[in-house]
Amino acid sequence: MFIKLTPINFQHKTTSNVKKQKVTNPNLARAAHDTVSFGAMKKKEFEGIDFAVVEKFKAPVEKFNTNKDLQNWAGEKAKTIADKDFDGRQRETQIQRKTMLKEWSNYVFNENDAYKNTTALLILSAITKDLTPDNDNIPPVLNKGILADCIGEINENIKNDPKYQFDLNKMYHNKLRAFYMGEKETNTGETGTKWVVIPSKEHDPENFETNVEKLKALSYKTWCTKTFNAKPYLEEGDFHVYLENGKTKLGVRFIDDEIEEIQGKLNNRKIPIDYFDILQKHISENNLKLTSDAKKEIRAAKKIKKEIIKRKKDLKEAIENNDTKTIYNYFGIDVAEGKDGYLTLSKYKQPSDFYTYKSLGIDENKLFEKVKEIKGVANFMNSELTDLGNLEKIGGNAYFSNSRITNLANLKTIGGEADFRISKISDLGNLKTIKGNAYFYASKIINLGNLETIAGSADFNYSAVTNLGNLKTIGEYAYFRNSRITDLGNLEIIGDDTDFRNSKVTNLGNLKTIRGNASFSDSLITDLANLKTIKRNAYFSDSLITNLSNLETIGGSAYFNNSPVTNLCKLKTIGGSAYFNSSQISDLANLETVGKDVDIRKSKLKRKDFAHINVGGKILECRTFFSFIKF
Repeated sequence: MFIKLTPINFQHKTTSNVKKQKVTNPNLARAAHDTVSFGAMKKKEFEGIDFAVVEKFKAPVEKFNTNKDLQNWAGEKAKTIADKDFDGRQRETQIQRKTMLKEWSNYVFNENDAYKNTTALLILSAITKDLTPDNDNIPPVLNKGILADCIGEINENIKNDPKYQFDLNKMYHNKLRAFYMGEKETNTGETGTKWVVIPSKEHDPENFETNVEKLKALSYKTWCTKTFNAKPYLEEGDFHVYLENGKTKLGVRFIDDEIEEIQGKLNNRKIPIDYFDILQKHISENNLKLTSDAKKEIRAAKKIKKEIIKRKKDLKEAIENNDTKTIYNYFGIDVAEGKDGYLTLSKYKQPSDFYTYKSLGIDENKLFEKVKEIKGVANFMNSELTDLGNLEKIGGNAYFSNSRITNLANLKTIGGEADFRISKISDLGNLKTIKGNAYFYASKIINLGNLETIAGSADFNYSAVTNLGNLKTIGEYAYFRNSRITDLGNLEIIGDDTDFRNSKVTNLGNLKTIRGNASFSDSLITDLANLKTIKRNAYFSDSLITNLSNLETIGGSAYFNNSPVTNLCKLKTIGGSAYFNSSQISDLANLETVGKDVDIRKSKLKRKDFAHINVGGKILECRTFFSFIKF
């Protein structure tokens, strides 16, 4: 996304000044702070995102004299979220949460001057809503263009209808999934290789609206000028877009007559090195001026360019001879060659965060073709590889996000976590084991195929997966909320908590054991089928379940309040408390033990129904019921 960089040092800045009050986006409310007010403000004086924040967070508007007071108040709340340590069950969860929240916070506070503090508060509260110490949820990936699209849509809808209801999380996830799963390379409608100059409002006022649409059409799909910021940025200055065979490669944003920002497809505030010379030539031939921020980008790119020249010189002979060992060793990757001629690498990644093997003139597919095993982490982000060839085993984490890989080929084992989010992989091929967590969010994978084991957590939230294939075991958490899965198929064990709320699962298939908590509330499941054991709490409240079928043991508490269950069937043991208040159960069937208390208020059950059941460690008789049963 094209952004104006205004760095802020949180350690030395008070919370009341978290963001500048400059607003360049006309779609965001600014009327309130453009007027003079000498008394308490009222809700009707706010609009758009500002109004939504006032409503959602119960802002004390009676204490505000101007919109600036609202922004300061929202800034303090947003800063509290940004600074919060969102603990998690696993060390990896904690690391990912901290890293991703920092990326989001830096963006909404520092990088995008179109976002006021109210917008920052709305965004940060949404992405952290589901982060609790007892789960492994992490914030979604940041796509600046999609986020801008959501904020713009919400802002305009609230302006038109203050009662407009929205769920930013849901909207963002749905748009993001549609974006990565459906949209192909940006179609600009052009076929040439050239620079396209789009004049600003000042330079071409008569055709301003047409130029706004032109900028949207030529913008790369990850840029916010694809939707939200095309208009405000053209109000500030011209926009230059470089096309290669009709495909967008570079964007140059001006403020007045100076270049303010240069972006490539990655939208990461780094000039793509492969197009640096083209950019330099364009600047020189047209005598273009640069702001201090743009000069920093140029200096950083020159430094990287110099490094690349040195790397090419050092590796010239190795590159010409495809001497893979020398190339890998040069970048700190240890190589061992087996008797069969195939290679084992200590790890795999691109040579730098700023350039790729391709930038050095190295054919990455040739470089990788003999690799059979990677002992450590395998990071394929920004890789030119399209399939993994002869690779059979990865010993550490495997990252496929933003890679070109579509086929795992002969890969059988991933020894750490597998991150398929925003990847192009649609088939897991021969993969049988993932020994860590597996993330399928916004991937194109539909069928898990031969995969049998996920030893860690499995996150199917907002994924395309509909079929679990041969999957038999999920070792930790299983997230089915907002997924497309309807049948658990061959899955037999879930090693920790599982949540079917807001999922499409209707059939538990061969599932026999859930070793954590199980929530069936607000799910579509009606029958527990082959499930025999839930080792912690079981939540049937407000569910559709009418048949417990083969369930024999609930290790924790059982919540039947407001559930349609009428018969406990084969259930013998409830290890914690049993809540039957306002339930439909009239027959305890085979129940033998309740570990703690029983609540039968407003239920069809009577004291006598528990006469021969062990409650709290004792066989109850009618005269002793009052000390063990809650009323």
